[in-house]
Amino acid sequence: MIAVKGALIGLIFLTPLAGAALGAASGALAGALTDVGINDKSMKDIAAAIQPGTAALFVLVRKVTADKVLEGLKGEGGTILKTSLDHTKEAALQAALAGVQAAIPASSS
Repeated sequence: MIAVKGALIGLIFLTPLAGAALGAASGALAGALTDVGINDKSMKDIAAAIQPGTAALFVLVRKVTADKVLEGLKGEGGTILKTSLDHTKEAALQAALAGVQAAIPASSS
């Protein structure tokens, strides 16, 4: 989508052929630089390490209402392999996965 926008801008403001090439190149560069989130290598390593018949869930969250997430995951089971949560929030998440009622830590942000 970014490449299309770049190509369109190039077609409008530059000569059609050169503008399309420049726009597509700038769109591709912008797309490559905006790859943020969970590291692809980490996901592949974890996927290779899990046992057949099991699954891994990768979640990237920017804003969250902790009590709603914990309630939704309650009793689903699972093990946290890696997280950027602090110890208290990680313990609350693991307790929710196990189906145990845990104290929800207050949000610090």
